[in-house]
Amino acid sequence: MTDLLPFRAIRHAGYTLVLLFDALGHITQVFKRARAVFTQMHVIGTQSLAIASFFMLLVGMVFALQTGIEFARFGQVRLVGLVIAAAMVRELGPWMTAFVLIARVGSSMAAEIGTMQVSEEIDALDVMSINPVSFVVMPRIVGYAIMGPVLTVVATMVGILGGALVARIQLGVSFDDFFYEARRGVEPLDIYWGILKSFVFSVSAAAVACAYGMKTGGGAVGVGQASRNTVVVALTLTVFFNYLLTSFYRVVKLIVTGA
Repeated sequence: MTDLLPFRAIRHAGYTLVLLFDALGHITQVFKRARAVFTQMHVIGTQSLAIASFFMLLVGMVFALQTGIEFARFGQVRLVGLVIAAAMVRELGPWMTAFVLIARVGSSMAAEIGTMQVSEEIDALDVMSINPVSFVVMPRIVGYAIMGPVLTVVATMVGILGGALVARIQLGVSFDDFFYEARRGVEPLDIYWGILKSFVFSVSAAAVACAYGMKTGGGAVGVGQASRNTVVVALTLTVFFNYLLTSFYRVVKLIVTGA
């Protein structure tokens, strides 16, 4: 029973947290590792932009169509913009973008570091008196933490645009009505909270990927296991953190609005 993935993930959590705090302790060397950070930002952000945007475009289109069908039953189809914008900014944008990044970037990050581990490149860094956490882990966590929210903002806007297109073409809602309701449905707190969510998702996914990569052993089989475990654990953490942050959002909104 203790070999099941949930139990292994719990045992692995301590190492992941230690590695994350160790990487944050080397954040002062971020300018020294600027080239590595920019490389990770390019891989995580620029190279993932097309797939994340296309994915969110489809999500926005499907969600708008389903929402519009239900609203049409009550003669309130013009409100579809309000629901699409609010859902995209608060939930679907950060959540779905995190899923795309975990599948595309998290798995490859764990495999890359795992390959370095089994090929003894990490040990070679130690021999050369180069801290592996500063050289390998920190740039990836920083790059992920920066580009995750940026990509989320862009993908969320594309998703809302997809919803607007479906609302106009298939539901008969004008762009003016759609975006008027969209502005009504989104408050500044929603935007800030969506960005906070994407930041938390990004840091947790990067930490998990780096931790599994650094603990890889057993050759090619171990690299595959590290990649697979990263996806499973990171997705689970994303859902868990999303629930916690959504719960806190209610409390914060009550404090801010006083209602």
